[in-house]
Amino acid sequence: MSNRENADVLIVGAGPAALFAIFQLGIYGFRCHLVDRLDRAGGQCAVLYPDKPIYDVPGFPETCGGALTELLMRQAAPCEPRFTLGRAAVELACEADGTWEVGLDDGTRLRAGGVILATGIGMFDIPPGGAVEAAELVPGPAAQWPLERSRGGIRVDPATFETARRGLFAIGDACDYPGKLKLILSGFHEAALATQQMRRHLSGGKRSSVEYSTTSRRVRQRLGRD
Repeated sequence: MSNRENADVLIVGAGPAALFAIFQLGIYGFRCHLVDRLDRAGGQCAVLYPDKPIYDVPGFPETCGGALTELLMRQAAPCEPRFTLGRAAVELACEADGTWEVGLDDGTRLRAGGVILATGIGMFDIPPGGAVEAAELVPGPAAQWPLERSRGGIRVDPATFETARRGLFAIGDACDYPGKLKLILSGFHEAALATQQMRRHLSGGKRSSVEYSTTSRRVRQRLGRD
């Protein structure tokens, strides 16, 4: 299949951190395209424990994986993300012009100005003809990509969540840095900081101020709230 450049940022993975990254990038006008091996968004939350109580998400005394995924999808919807589900990202390359290309297992090649790896701790291996719920976590193709790693995660700068490769970021369980905590709330924090550096990357290094939904009319308009 031919190359397609249909988003500003490609996100490999569609778990909670990835879904929040859609919103964080979207309020600044960037459109995301997510790729995930599963046939649905939500990652482990949607497959392994959709009904299991979760008690450590700020603002929610109790929620569950399925409900959290639904709310994150609703939050991201005004940002008009694109999803390619049921496909695995098997190749990753940076082009001469600085754009990134991700190759999928069906031959599709997707291009964007930047990439965020939110691949979690592995890829779900779905048995032939089996239900997604019967899938098992196994090391995915990302484990073989030539990236610096520590403690099983992709090494990132904790101030920006950029890897050693310009324009390539990692968040959630996919990344590692000193003091890393593998919590859902940590993934949200990582997505927010990665967004600010991604903005600078996509704008050629230009620094921009942080915009807040409570004070920025432009953000509220993008979210359909004004």
